[in-house]
Parts: sequence; structure tokens; C-alpha cells
Amino acid sequence: MTTKRPRRKLTEEETILWHRVGRTVTPLRDRSVVMTGASDEALKRDFLEAMDGAPRPAGKPPAQETDIRSPLSHGRAAPAPKPAPRPERQIDRPTARKIARGRITIDARIDLHAMTQDQAHDRLYAFLADTRSQGCRHVLVVTGKGRSLGSEGVLKRMVPVWLNSPRFSGLVSGYSSASRQHGGEGAIYIRLRKLARADGSLRG
Repeated sequence: MTTKRPRRKLTEEETILWHRVGRTVTPLRDRSVVMTGASDEALKRDFLEAMDGAPRPAGKPPAQETDIRSPLSHGRAAPAPKPAPRPERQIDRPTARKIARGRITIDARIDLHAMTQDQAHDRLYAFLADTRSQGCRHVLVVTGKGRSLGSEGVLKRMVPVWLNSPRFSGLVSGYSSASRQHGGEGAIYIRLRKLARADGSLRG
């Protein structure tokens, strides 16, 4: 034996909806109205059952109706942010001025003139590694300004690139263009990293 559910009253929203539906009904003039015998209360009960069969949170439409993104974009991971460019290791201006004026000694120098890129790259790395092992801190690298008028030398462009590469990062802590008396735009001051003692502390 089935038990009837207790009748509930129409909510305010359902009542408004019920009256709106009622106003949209147009009587049939050319046809006789067939009475079903259903009372107004029965019609309201049927209306409530229909509403209960398809519940929807008030004021919140279904996700599929509000999601207007392109189907091609669903499930697609956001693009990974581009890594920030690595800042160049520059010698600060006060230190560069002290080197230019001789207040900081240039411990060693190398001239890369007349070398190919491969030769210059290997010679520069060997020079920096050797001078650093000797405890040098500041060195001068001459690259040249280029042979033809109005053109920059290849080594002048490439040496800063090498100094910022991972291979040289363990040797170089900074660099800057040399002053005029040391070669100007055709030379570079390089500051080497301090050597570490056996206990891991840096040497003075």
C-alpha cells in the first residue's frame, strides 16, 4: 500500500510562475472545451510534481547553459609562462671606475685578436680558470672593435654572451666595458669569483 506524500504549498516563485503560465493559455473558440474534471488543486499538485521532478537551484542556471567557452579549449592546460631572462652579471660602476683609475689592480690580461670564435672561446675559458686558480680577481680581455669601418667585431659581440653562459658562471661574477685607456669598447673588465677554502668559506 502506497502512502501519499503530504501536499506542500507553492513557493513564492512557483506561484508567480503558475500565474504566468495561466496568463499564456488561450481558450479555443472553434472547439468545445473538454473538461477533464480535474480541480484547480489537482492541477497545482501536478504542477508541483513536475517542478519537483526537475529541481534547479534558484538564481543559478546549469553549467552547460552558462559555459560559452569553445569546446576546443576545454581540458587544455594553460601555457607555461616563459622563463624570465637571466640578468647579465655586470660590475657596478664604482668598481669599474676604480679599475679604470688604477685604484683596483688588473691582475692579468689576454688579447683575443686574430683568433677564431672556437679558439677565442677555449683560450678565454682556460685563461679565466687559470687566473682564478691563482687568486686573481680582476682581469682585462681585449676583443677588438672590428676590422671593417662601421662594423662590430664578432668577438666583441660574442664574449659577453659567453660570460653569461652556464659554462662561465662558475668563474665570472661580473664584467663591464673597459675605459678608454684600457681599450674602450674593444676591451672588457672581468671580475672573477672568489676561491673557496676547504671549509667552504670564501677567501678574501
